[in-house]
Amino acid sequence: MRNTIIERPSYMERLKAYTGADIIRVITGVRRCGKSSLLLMYRNWLEEQYGKDSILYINFDGPAFILDKSLNAMAEAIKSGITENTRFMLLDEVQLMEGWENIVNAYYSTGRYEMIITGSNAKMLSSELATLLTGRYTEIELFPLSFSEYAKFKDPETSDYEKLFDEYLFYGGFPIIALLDDSTQKINILQSISDSILFNDVRPKIGSNANNDILKRLVAFLNDSVGYPVSLNNLEHRIKSAGYKMYHDLISKHMDALMSSFLYYNAEFHTVKGGARFGQIDKYYPVDTGLVALTKGNMSENYGSLLENVVFLELKRRGYKISVGKNSSDSSEIDFVAIKGREKIYVQVTATLMDENTRKREFHALEMVKDNFPKSILSMDRHDFSRDGLRNMYLPDFLIRNTEGM
Repeated sequence: MRNTIIERPSYMERLKAYTGADIIRVITGVRRCGKSSLLLMYRNWLEEQYGKDSILYINFDGPAFILDKSLNAMAEAIKSGITENTRFMLLDEVQLMEGWENIVNAYYSTGRYEMIITGSNAKMLSSELATLLTGRYTEIELFPLSFSEYAKFKDPETSDYEKLFDEYLFYGGFPIIALLDDSTQKINILQSISDSILFNDVRPKIGSNANNDILKRLVAFLNDSVGYPVSLNNLEHRIKSAGYKMYHDLISKHMDALMSSFLYYNAEFHTVKGGARFGQIDKYYPVDTGLVALTKGNMSENYGSLLENVVFLELKRRGYKISVGKNSSDSSEIDFVAIKGREKIYVQVTATLMDENTRKREFHALEMVKDNFPKSILSMDRHDFSRDGLRNMYLPDFLIRNTEGM
């Protein structure tokens, strides 16, 4: 029987490294990406190191808080659970509770407790907590499984990643999906995850103007547009053409809700030289490629876009700030300009370089960049097309390496 525990060693090491530090750890990420499981694994480690009585763990997404999410309910739950030996407070899905920032701040300010909290809202850190605790918290953003994590769990002995990669590309990396083998079950669970995010996380952020059908149409359009430029005007036109009344500010509110729920990420267009904003268009990438399968079932029609999506997410996992590059001289496009500190890499993604015209296009965009930072083309080719300092790499190998840079 296969192990049902999916280890997340890179995240665990980050949590362990902060143990003993005077800093709040805030674990964020999309619903069902494994935040609660990570927190429980960390709790188990803390118990081994410091004993069970040193830990207070509360899950605010549990049945005890279905009817009462008030400040008083949260305060009472913590007060009744604390003992004189409590050192660590592990508070799961804390953003569901009203006024949670004040309670976290109050207990943290005593200097007696180490606070580790989780939440499914990207705006947690732009809330009062950020104002109260400037410089005294660190965010650990959790994603669905990387391909490296997925492969190690599904078949740790394999070195032939092609079959596993196609499976990962189509069904994505939500941990619960990796535990399943039946394709129908996977699709049903993915639909359940998508609905849960849309109706429990996205809708409340939009408020009374939220419309289920419009949300689903927006998601279908964004999934259909992975790897292509999108503007708010495009989205507004798409919704209006379907017969719905919609205006610019409301579209913007819908998009903000989709991204603050970690369902989508955006990459802005910037000029390569100088990094100036290039127009008012972005590319949007879902947090997991499995969600694309729900609205775009034929993988062969979306293969290149899904590859681009996987690389975008991997660069995010590795801590890069990502934009889409435009060469000012000829407007040729570089899929990703990824920056972290003083490090910069340029990345092109394509299914194959076997076609000469494709090679010319992909290499040309990189050749137009006249600096010495690494430049790579990731493809599914086994043949190495590297030339003139521009590196071509088999895309699954890049993902499996799971290291910094290229």
